[in-house]
Amino acid sequence: MTTLYLCGAGNVEGIRLALVVNQSQNRWDQIVILDDDPSKHGRKVLGIEIVGPFTLLNQADPASAEVVNLVTRTTRRRKFALQKIQLYGLPFATLIHPSVDMTGVEFNGDLTVYQNVSFCAAARIEGGCVVLTGAVVGHGCYMGPGCVVAPGAVINARVDLGEGVYLGTNASILPDLKVGPWATVGANSSVIQNVESGATVIGVPAQVLIPGSSTANLEGVAVPAVCPTPEPAKPINGSMKLSTLPEPASPALAKLQLAQQRFTQSHRAA
Repeated sequence: MTTLYLCGAGNVEGIRLALVVNQSQNRWDQIVILDDDPSKHGRKVLGIEIVGPFTLLNQADPASAEVVNLVTRTTRRRKFALQKIQLYGLPFATLIHPSVDMTGVEFNGDLTVYQNVSFCAAARIEGGCVVLTGAVVGHGCYMGPGCVVAPGAVINARVDLGEGVYLGTNASILPDLKVGPWATVGANSSVIQNVESGATVIGVPAQVLIPGSSTANLEGVAVPAVCPTPEPAKPINGSMKLSTLPEPASPALAKLQLAQQRFTQSHRAA
């Protein structure tokens, strides 16, 4: 009996994708859900029971079982889940919606692709990537391991995404740009220049919200820079004055710091 193990009960759309793929291809005799949250055990999602934690994978036979990592909220959490699953030596299943044309696309297993995704020819996708509903991946693009492309996002031609990049809903990247490993692009953003490793960018055009860093933790996710705490506003000749801060790393951070100072000033005045 062949079994597909879905790891992560919170991704209902991923569970539905597995059902659609199985109806189309008849690949597995049974599908079960695993989740490390004990409060979810025994419940059913789309008629499939959550039978227990990830550790139940140690009972699976690698010759007749496959596994899918459904954790997609952040690439860091996805990497954590991947590391747990890999301990059990099971092969990863590829879940690609039957309606998606993969002609001319190079990929290496462990790929999850939802409905209404458009892949252009000569795209290269590494293992562990997820491309969600309605996204577009341009020709000649490269996606490093563990990337997540949210619904409606557009990756134009020859874009290079490093490992663990998260591209937010409806975001877009202009052609020929590079986004460094573990960077995050916020929803509805338009990237018009390269993004450094570990940075978070947002806006139209995208501005740096959290700078990248050469310091990385165990999963390779850059540690975000800490914004300096504003000095308390001091009265000068009976009035209040905004204190002087070090030059911010980006216009977005400047706005956040100014808003924080004004908030502090207004509450003290009250």
